[in-house]
Amino acid sequence: MARERAKTFADRLPPVVPKEEDDISRLSDEMADILYPGRRPRPFRMGIAFDAFDGPGYERAVELARRSPLYHERTRSGGVGGSGGTGESPQLDGRARDSLPSERRHEAAFETAGAGTLRELFQIVGPRPGTDVLVAGKKAPYARELWLPLFWMFVREGD
Repeated sequence: MARERAKTFADRLPPVVPKEEDDISRLSDEMADILYPGRRPRPFRMGIAFDAFDGPGYERAVELARRSPLYHERTRSGGVGGSGGTGESPQLDGRARDSLPSERRHEAAFETAGAGTLRELFQIVGPRPGTDVLVAGKKAPYARELWLPLFWMFVREGD
C-alpha cells in the first residue's frame, strides 16, 4: 500500500488569489497573451508607420491612415545625444530645446478587411525614408518583400 505524498507548504496554504481570472477584458492584448496564452484570439494585423512629410500625397496618406481602427499619431521632439528622439535631451537648456524641430509620426494597423486601404497607403508612403512596415505591431524581417504581398491577397476587387 503506497502512502500518499505529503503536501508541500504551498499546497497547504489556502488560495488567496485565483489562478485564473474570469474577466480579462481589462488586460492589454500583450499582457493577456503572456498570462493566458491563446485565451483571447487576436486578429492578424499589418501596419505602416511613417514620418510626416511635405509634398503631394501627405493629406491623402493621413486620411487613409485614419481609416484604421488602430491609428496613432505621435510627436517626437528632436534631440541631441542619447535621447533617441523620444524626450528631452539632458544636454540642452530650455531655449535650445525649443528651437529643435518636432517630428510627427503616424502609425496605422489594418486587419484583412482593410488590405486595400493598406495597399493604397503603402503606395504613397512606401518609397519615403522613415517608413516602417509592421507585422502584428512589430518590425519583422522581410516585411516589405514577403508579408505585404501575402497580405495583399486579401484585397477584393473594387477596393
